Amino acid sequence: MNAVLQTVLDRWGCRNPVPLSGDAGLRQYFRVQHPQLGTALVVLYPPPADPSGNEDPYFEYRALQAYLDPVVRVPTTIQHDDELRAMLVEDLGDTTLEKRLTEHPEEEGAWAAQVASLLGTWLGLLTEGAPPRAFFMLRRFDLAKFEFEWAFCRDHFFGDFLQKDPPLWLDRFMDEVHRGLDSRSHSLAHRDFHVRNLMVRGDRLVTLDFQDARKGAATYDLASILFDGYWDWSPEAQGILVRGAMDELGWSETLLWEELNLSGLQRNLKALGTFGYQVVRRGKPCFAPAIPRTLRHVLGHFQRLHHGEGVLAAEHWLRLAEKRLLKTVD
Repeated sequence: MNAVLQTVLDRWGCRNPVPLSGDAGLRQYFRVQHPQLGTALVVLYPPPADPSGNEDPYFEYRALQAYLDPVVRVPTTIQHDDELRAMLVEDLGDTTLEKRLTEHPEEEGAWAAQVASLLGTWLGLLTEGAPPRAFFMLRRFDLAKFEFEWAFCRDHFFGDFLQKDPPLWLDRFMDEVHRGLDSRSHSLAHRDFHVRNLMVRGDRLVTLDFQDARKGAATYDLASILFDGYWDWSPEAQGILVRGAMDELGWSETLLWEELNLSGLQRNLKALGTFGYQVVRRGKPCFAPAIPRTLRHVLGHFQRLHHGEGVLAAEHWLRLAEKRLLKTVD
């Protein structure tokens, strides 16, 4: 057994660890038996990728949990060990919003309304009430961040997964998109807001995986979940999500979509880089179904932007991806 895991189990009086699949990150999750709570989760964080850098997901999670907890429902931390980079957190079960919607599609409208309310809280109270010098308000989606994520997409979606280079016009177009979004980074964004990072606990949603929060465009989180790689919202539910953001921001539908198309395109291409990396480099086929769905979102963005070359290219990438996935399954 992992020595760190054994140490924290002994220290916190837990036993019988069962590894869980976790997420796209490098954190390790174990469901354990707890003497008072029944079950809980042990979360082990790896050392930071850049020890000399400013970002450390472990401490950022802890700081953001303390900021968010009075306002939105987030997992309760029961114990922590900073030296071992380990936490004992409440067990929220296995019902993600994705799973709940799959099992109870008739509830989609009600859950969409909760998601819209939660998005409004991030855009409103959490943005307006944040200390201006807090680390999560000092980092933002800027040109350097956008360019890093585009390079990741080039390498891992186009290079590893599609095994072809993106067209040159797309480099130029994404540079324009990034410059347009760079000037709009004023709202606190969760940064990975999708149906697998929202847990259903009773009749409420619990938000996970928020340690990468930063300032971004007001439509960034809306784009993340409206154009989700893991779920296709009905037109009615899409309307609830969009109207919620419009009401919170006081924007017209035209103004909202002007930014939302840009946020959606950037966010979906970033996600395709992640999915390509997880499928090819880490051998995780569970991310494969998200690729065609996300490409259909990309196609929709180009259609709404009246970008004919982008429409043709996205249709081509979708055909290539479907062939690639068939080979992967075979």
